Amino acid sequence: MVGPRVYELEEVNELIGDLERIFARMDELKEATKTVHLRINALELIWGEKVRETDNPDHLELVSHLEEMKRLQGEFEGCTRKIGELGGQLKGVDPGLVDFYGVRDGHLILWCWQRGETRVDHWHHIDEGFADREPV
Repeated sequence: MVGPRVYELEEVNELIGDLERIFARMDELKEATKTVHLRINALELIWGEKVRETDNPDHLELVSHLEEMKRLQGEFEGCTRKIGELGGQLKGVDPGLVDFYGVRDGHLILWCWQRGETRVDHWHHIDEGFADREPV
């Protein structure tokens, strides 16, 4: 059985641009999701459960919003998968936190990147988290 990929610090630093782009797209998707959610809520506020009846004048609009919500959620999940495909472990979306396996002083560790950092400046043991991170 093959374990997770282990990265050199500079390899992770080379991925930061990709991570920033993925998180920027996730921000766009979150905003779009909020907008669609507001529209769904407005229809439900106006019509109640009757908006779900096929003969309701706004039923097709509701269906369209529900389909859009599903599409947005799928794309958001795709972004989280892309982080995994890069070898990262998504630890948080707000703020963006991603860990990558690495080795330091002969021990398996996690390189810890937080969104906005231009390079990985911290690490922590694999059984610890963000609060325990130490400077590189």
